[in-house]
Amino acid sequence: MLPPYLIGLIAGIASGAAILPTTVAKEANPAEVSGTATGVVNFLNFTFSALLGPVFGLILRTVSGGAAQFDLSHYQMTFQPLMYGVVLAIVLTLVLKETGPAARPAAAPSKA
Repeated sequence: MLPPYLIGLIAGIASGAAILPTTVAKEANPAEVSGTATGVVNFLNFTFSALLGPVFGLILRTVSGGAAQFDLSHYQMTFQPLMYGVVLAIVLTLVLKETGPAARPAAAPSKA
């Protein structure tokens, strides 16, 4: 229904949402631990990326029934949960609360 380049563009823009947890972690924590918070978020992102590759391979092999050749339908069934995850991430991004300076109460002026 949609041109392939449009779907690729939308997926590319949506994948930029991976930076949001890093930003939230830095803003929600004190400045002295923001580096640690960023490191933890990066560790989680890269760990799950590394571990889920073989999981998707196993699911693809299971969906295909062990066939030597994979059809388009096998890939579509395998990556369907990933698309649900992207949709969920977009929805959660829209309801994300502000954690930056706009969310913090203004400091009362000092009496000098």
